[in-house]
Amino acid sequence: MWVWYRFFFSCRRRSMEEFRKRNKNQWHPGFAAAIRLELKEDLSNLEFEQEHILMKKPLQIDMLIVKKNPEIEMKNKIGKFFRRINIIEYKSPNDAMNVDVLYKVIAYACLYKVSDGSENGYLQDEITITLIRQRYPAKLIKYLKQKGCRVNRVYPGIYYVSEYIMFALQIVVTKDLDENENMWLSSMCNNITKESYHNLLNAVGEMDVEERELYGEAVLHVVTTANETNIMKWEEEGLYMQCEALRRIMAHELEEKRQEGRQEGRQEGKQEGRVLAYADMGLSVEEIAKKVLLSTAEIMGIIAGNTAS
Repeated sequence: MWVWYRFFFSCRRRSMEEFRKRNKNQWHPGFAAAIRLELKEDLSNLEFEQEHILMKKPLQIDMLIVKKNPEIEMKNKIGKFFRRINIIEYKSPNDAMNVDVLYKVIAYACLYKVSDGSENGYLQDEITITLIRQRYPAKLIKYLKQKGCRVNRVYPGIYYVSEYIMFALQIVVTKDLDENENMWLSSMCNNITKESYHNLLNAVGEMDVEERELYGEAVLHVVTTANETNIMKWEEEGLYMQCEALRRIMAHELEEKRQEGRQEGRQEGKQEGRVLAYADMGLSVEEIAKKVLLSTAEIMGIIAGNTAS
């Protein structure tokens, strides 16, 4: 078992190092999965449109959630605020949630309201805005209060904004959410605790295969990437040595690594065969190198190895 975990984390460490060189952590796919998991008890009454395109020119809402029956009260506390049309703006931990973001999303809501094509097809009171970020947006809330808005904390991490605002607005601070009720969004951070990460692993491991592959692993991937340094340290301390969930979740990843290794081995074998075939045909080392795109030193090594065997 120790060897298995060492293999997994060494593979992940290498893949993460390569990934960081090419990309920054992609938070939005993880968020899209997390918000679905938060609202899973009401999925039958919701339609999700990720990166909804507002117009022919590229203006996209992070997430549009349409409530099929607005009369049904939702179970999740974030969803209790929802009406018919719900526009979600998510900001990753290092992104700003400021006044300009607010007005941008209000503009999205205005554009969506007129997108129906008929006069007053979507009513203003049917549309809500939800802003989601890890940290408390102190400057934005100060600005709203100065403008005469009322900002009320209705649940841990959830604030309703009313008066002097065009659309119903709620602000969600994920670090202050109740982890027992909103584990998925509260896990979307770059400073997760050991206990919270362990709970996330177990929750993903308990999912059925389809749900885990569609949503659970998207959340797990972005959280693991954002907290890799601490997670590797916890692994070295032996935290996950007995974690059955981690084995189930990542079994396919290990199999992919094995398959990649086998494929690389087959490719190397084919390449070696081509080198030897060209050598039998009497081609020079330089000519063979050009044909198989290897250095002359590599060509000489393959030929010498075959001669020695």
